[in-house]
This record gives sequence, C-alpha cells and structure tokens, in this order.
Amino acid sequence: MPVYEFECPNGTITEKLVRMNTKEIACPKCHQKAKKIISACTFELKGGGWYADGYSSKKHSKTK
Repeated sequence: MPVYEFECPNGTITEKLVRMNTKEIACPKCHQKAKKIISACTFELKGGGWYADGYSSKKHSKTK
C-alpha cells in the first residue's frame, strides 16, 4: 500500500498509508473529511546517472 497525502478543509495535510482507491479519510486533528491531494514527487536522478552509463545510444566513431 502506498503513502498518500490528504488535506482537510482547515488546511491540515496528513500522510497516511492507505489503499490506492481511497479518496478521503477522517482528519486526525479536526475529524472532518480530508481529500486526497496530488503531491510533488521527490524522486531525483543525480550525477552521471544510469542513462549515461549504459542505456543511451552511443554513436561509435569508426577508426581506420
């Protein structure tokens, strides 16, 4: 089960481990309905990376 963020009408944002089809939960602070929100992704590739190391199509120059 993935972790999703939920926001209540008062603006409280809560992270919760729920099933994918869960659309709302009860806010732990005010107990109102908190709806699932789309949050920013924290995935980031840094450095030379996997793409440069072996997955890019490299054009090899022909040597004579």
